Amino acid sequence: MRRFFLLTAAFLLNISLFAGTLTIDPWLVASGMELSLPAFAETENLKGQPFTAKELFEFSPVDLTGHYPEVNGEFPWDRGKDIRWLPAGINDSGFVAISAPGNGLSGAAFIAAYIIADRWMKADLEIFSRQMVEVFLNGERLGAKTTTEAADKEPGRFNREKKLQTGKHLLLIRTFYGAGEEGDWEVKARLKLPGYAGETDARIELHPRQGKNINHLLDGTKAGSASLSADAKLYAVNYSRIVPGTDRPENWLEIKRVSDGRLVHSFRHASKSVFNWAPEGNIFSYRTSRNGKATIWIHDLDKGSYYAILEDVENFGSYRWSPDGSFLIYTVSEEAPGDEGDLKRVLGMQDRLPGYRNRNFLYRVDIPSGRKERLTHGYLTTSLHDISPDSRRILFSQSRPDYQEEPYNKQDVFIMDLESKQVDTLFKELRWSVSGQFSPKGDQLLLTGGPSAFGTLGENIREGMLANNYDTQAYIYDLESGRTDPITREFNPSVSRTLWNRADNNIYLAAEDEDFVHLFRYNARNRRFSKIDTGGDAVSWINPSAGEPFALYSVSGMSSPPRVCLLNLRNDRYRELENPDRENFRYVDFGKSLEWDFRNREGVRIPGRVYLPDGFDASEKYPLIVYYYAGTNPVTRSFGGRYPYNLYAANGYVVYVLQPSGATGFGQEFSAMHVNNWGITVADEIIDGTRMFLEAHPFIDPGRVGCMGASYGGFMTMLLQTRTDIFAAAISHAGISSISSYWGEGYWGYGYSAVASSGSFPWNNRELYVDQSPLFSADRISTPLLLLHGTDDTNVPVGESIQLYVALKLLGRPVELVEIEGTNHHVVTYTRRIAWSNTKLAWLDKWLKDQPQWWEELYPDKNL
Repeated sequence: MRRFFLLTAAFLLNISLFAGTLTIDPWLVASGMELSLPAFAETENLKGQPFTAKELFEFSPVDLTGHYPEVNGEFPWDRGKDIRWLPAGINDSGFVAISAPGNGLSGAAFIAAYIIADRWMKADLEIFSRQMVEVFLNGERLGAKTTTEAADKEPGRFNREKKLQTGKHLLLIRTFYGAGEEGDWEVKARLKLPGYAGETDARIELHPRQGKNINHLLDGTKAGSASLSADAKLYAVNYSRIVPGTDRPENWLEIKRVSDGRLVHSFRHASKSVFNWAPEGNIFSYRTSRNGKATIWIHDLDKGSYYAILEDVENFGSYRWSPDGSFLIYTVSEEAPGDEGDLKRVLGMQDRLPGYRNRNFLYRVDIPSGRKERLTHGYLTTSLHDISPDSRRILFSQSRPDYQEEPYNKQDVFIMDLESKQVDTLFKELRWSVSGQFSPKGDQLLLTGGPSAFGTLGENIREGMLANNYDTQAYIYDLESGRTDPITREFNPSVSRTLWNRADNNIYLAAEDEDFVHLFRYNARNRRFSKIDTGGDAVSWINPSAGEPFALYSVSGMSSPPRVCLLNLRNDRYRELENPDRENFRYVDFGKSLEWDFRNREGVRIPGRVYLPDGFDASEKYPLIVYYYAGTNPVTRSFGGRYPYNLYAANGYVVYVLQPSGATGFGQEFSAMHVNNWGITVADEIIDGTRMFLEAHPFIDPGRVGCMGASYGGFMTMLLQTRTDIFAAAISHAGISSISSYWGEGYWGYGYSAVASSGSFPWNNRELYVDQSPLFSADRISTPLLLLHGTDDTNVPVGESIQLYVALKLLGRPVELVEIEGTNHHVVTYTRRIAWSNTKLAWLDKWLKDQPQWWEELYPDKNL
């Protein structure tokens, strides 16, 4: 049975003070299952024992994984017997009665109820019965009572202490009535509540509807990327899941028919990766690895044949089919010689990155002869961008560091004639790098890069502003004339992904459109953009068919998990192909959401959205969480993520997510506000917005307002506490406390600052690097602050949190530092994600709900 929550089981070690007792009532009962003894039950086994009633009980006849009882819901028993969950009350003694089997038979029955906890609590669960019972809570087996008591004796007792998180919990009991037993078949259960829990903090329901929790996000099968065959009749989809009870991921690929989703081929339990469809036929390729070496296989589904086109290649990188299907271009990495001994001379900032000294080079392998040839050489990595539609040319680039000019990198872009091996240089020493692909005719290039990629050609900002070169633009470059057309200069959305589709000669762009990620079509003939309805809020990827006007894409929404859809590019109609999370969320109720914008002090609209708890009542008072990133990217409306807002709403919080100035997707002038600002304008916007939000929404308790953010948002959390006391609690994950130390120490600090603080350095802009760093204003912080940080963070080193922690501890301010061992900038493993999520919720409960018990359970005081 899939868990509703990850709960920690513990035996009762000491006696708690209980405020009251919640008797479980009503129940759902599924009964009428007759059990028979196996053949030769009276024959002694190898141990000299006959088959016993206890053995019959201990053999569980059904697997209830993923089963959630509900009134009149079918129970998974024999197909010929209709057994359903029926509601039942308790008698005056608190027992639910079950009809005992007749004719001297043994019987099984199941009883279930849902416990709703409106706060975290540690409670004592007690089960009373004269029969044998096995007890499960949220799919976790708590244990069993295997004794039986006569009708004139007191019922036996089973008890466990349980830690219940806020939310709904399934209590399921399997009970057994043995042949020859006498007396009533009945079970009683109660929950002894702790002294800090009120009478209304727990109750019983008989339906599985509930709010979103962390296990909904992490458990079950997830659909990843998918791709179409050349004729758009088959598609390949990647799946993943976490193996239950472990941190180990399982990944596999399946090929299905587009028409009906029928499985054609499965690679489950096979170690295969890097799947690619050939440009023609039902042919695909994939990679296997052995002893660190790669083999590329080509599989023809129609012929039922496969063979290795590349075998046991060391240091293999990536590969791509040519458009005519006659060859593959692939990369091989060469390791540069390292320094001998234990000392290393660092050759520039990029040399700190693991693997930086390795270089990648391009190769070609002919199909089907297998003849291989090397295409590039030298001391710089060569990166493939695209292969021309006629398969005669390749577009590639080289980059090298240049520490004398921001952004400290120069790029050269080339076209190679594959027959003559002649190389023509398209762009030399580009300051702002670009990525490119050929047009369907091969006479133009579609390039993406920052607004300053071609000087001021792509910039759309007022005089005196500096462009934010994280605001990605699209350009069309004509190979014959050398003319560059900045097609998105007047287009506010920021480009995430582009493709120039050969089937219809249109350009498709997935682009940040404020806090949405929409799909757009650009018609190069009439120079117009049109938005395509994808049925969701945030598109994460799009993959077209090589030969037909169809594409696959993934989309999610504020309250809808990611799903894979097929898009007909002729009529823009779409249909869903994959949504494995539908099953995972089938009983989840999402609270309502609303839009709430305000205007900052300069009159600029600052958009926001609000997540409300399910069952929201405007006459009540709720705690509020304010969330922001505040860096150069918007907080999109995608589902899940590492800060799932619906999860916080399900825990009784109203969540306000705002998009301060400086984010991409709102136009270049809006994103340019990020440059050389480092939170000063943004802090005022968050503070002003929060105050206006409180004034406009009387259902928020102004004394119970918290805030949190990660990375740049973690920096903003720190900075905000130096400028306001409106927050009662704050959480910073991987935040920056000193801009100068992040600038120099983080792997990408100086590179990020080349855009975010262009032209500003610690030696020429003390106001930015010192005065705007939270560390240097730590004495102004009085808000209880939780600092979370991975010990192996190479982006924002853990010292950024340690510095502020030391300062606040010496100042005697309420602060906690929780380090996540072995974790980089993101928390990704299953158990760490859950522990990290619980830590944040426990901190918020402590300070915004006056419920410190969860935090004290997770992080008890120690006599150190």
